[in-house]
Amino acid sequence: MKALCPVFLVLLICFSAVGQQPRDGAAAPANTLSEVRDMRHALLVVFKSRVLDVSDREHAIIQDVLKADPEPKGRYMWAYGQMARKLNKYIRKYRSLSAASELNEADYVIFFNVVEFRRILNTLYPYGELFVIVKGSPETGKPPRVVWRARKMLVAEDAIDDLIKELKTLRGES
Repeated sequence: MKALCPVFLVLLICFSAVGQQPRDGAAAPANTLSEVRDMRHALLVVFKSRVLDVSDREHAIIQDVLKADPEPKGRYMWAYGQMARKLNKYIRKYRSLSAASELNEADYVIFFNVVEFRRILNTLYPYGELFVIVKGSPETGKPPRVVWRARKMLVAEDAIDDLIKELKTLRGES
């Protein structure tokens, strides 16, 4: 009987922790593109975020992206080119999206955070995280927020392929 008490106590603690909300009361953001279904103007941004605040990582990334220069610099131009080529192919085929060149023209931002460049078979590949950030609107009181992120860190081309696949599904394009 004494051996069952610690096991019961551990199970009780585990199950009580599962249903807890984050401390700030906000639920975790849903990973869905439904908010961008009817939005047509997207800005592609590629750089290495210098986010150090892990307590509110998404907020810090949003602030970093909103302040960033949308024009890629240095070796990020190559990753930007790979992703832009795939997005432009999608734009030409379905015409449900258009590219914005400035943040004020965009409805949302597609941000690829380059974590590192990996060498595979003597070729460098940009590897990182992909986010879709809705700019928000002061009129409705909605702040900018991350509405979608890639399921894991990926090579840039694979990450943008995942996003395009999700957009096609969402918009009923085949």
